[in-house]
Amino acid sequence: METETSRTHPTDAPAKATATPVSATEGQQAEQVSKRTQIMIIGGAVLFLILLVAAIVLMATYPVATQVIRDIAIVFVAVETFLIGLAVLLLVFQIQTLIQVLRDEIQPLLRSVNDTASTVRGTTAFVSHNVVSPFIKLAGFAAAVQRVTSDLIHIAGAARPHSKSSPSSTIGGNEDVQPRE
Repeated sequence: METETSRTHPTDAPAKATATPVSATEGQQAEQVSKRTQIMIIGGAVLFLILLVAAIVLMATYPVATQVIRDIAIVFVAVETFLIGLAVLLLVFQIQTLIQVLRDEIQPLLRSVNDTASTVRGTTAFVSHNVVSPFIKLAGFAAAVQRVTSDLIHIAGAARPHSKSSPSSTIGGNEDVQPRE
């Protein structure tokens, strides 16, 4: 027990003391990462512009090479367009399959869930009307009977005379009866 207490206090103080500088260091590291990211984005944009200008200058300088590169680019774009068209057809087929699944399997499941919810609503109403309400009335009646019985016992106890146990009441001849509280 003493070792836990002595161990708890010394380790708490250094942990609290180092917690603040660690979070400050993490904040500085986050700022450095953010600055590096911004510098990389700006550097990439500048590099792209330089390459674009160099490509335009080279195309203007060598028109025969530009025609060959243009023909290669046209073929590449045609193949890419063909592949995108196939992907769109596959996507349309998948959407059609999804619609079929929704129609055939999900709608019956939703109907079943709705039927179950209506059954639960009906059961809840039945139990509330036939079980809970009578039980609440019975509990209220029992509480009322208990309260009336308790009050009658207190009234009967206060109305009957108490035995004389104190010597001072018999000496003076005073036979006042005081109810107990």
